[in-house]
Amino acid sequence: MKAPMNVRQQQTGAYLLEALIGILIFSFGILGIVGLQAQAIRFTNDSEYRAEAVYLANSLISQMWTENQALLQTKYRSPSGSEYLNFKTNKVLAALGGAMYKDPDVYVDNGPVPAAPSKTSSVVQVTIYWQLPGEAQHSYTTSGVIGQN
Repeated sequence: MKAPMNVRQQQTGAYLLEALIGILIFSFGILGIVGLQAQAIRFTNDSEYRAEAVYLANSLISQMWTENQALLQTKYRSPSGSEYLNFKTNKVLAALGGAMYKDPDVYVDNGPVPAAPSKTSSVVQVTIYWQLPGEAQHSYTTSGVIGQN
């Protein structure tokens, strides 16, 4: 009769150990899910700012298409054109807020853009920059031909 008693004493706490191991495995699973959720939020924020940058750059080029081609250099060139300043202050800063780390670059027939295809057209390039806290700097660049070819 003593033998069954010893076996029972040796198994004391086995259920507690199994429960603790189960809780540990469950906790690692929950931590993994939280990590995936954080990564998904980071990707969502990045895609939001990327989409906003695409919209801003394309809207500025669309606005340039309605302008007199001879005035593009004066009105839109960074850092001092009147429409450029309006774009930077009222649109880019409002849309990107604290994620804007550098003023946008707008080149009209100068800088890294190629030569215009004709004398009655201009090549423009718009670059929007942003950076989220703790992340690398991002930029979106687009270009277009304004005027007649």
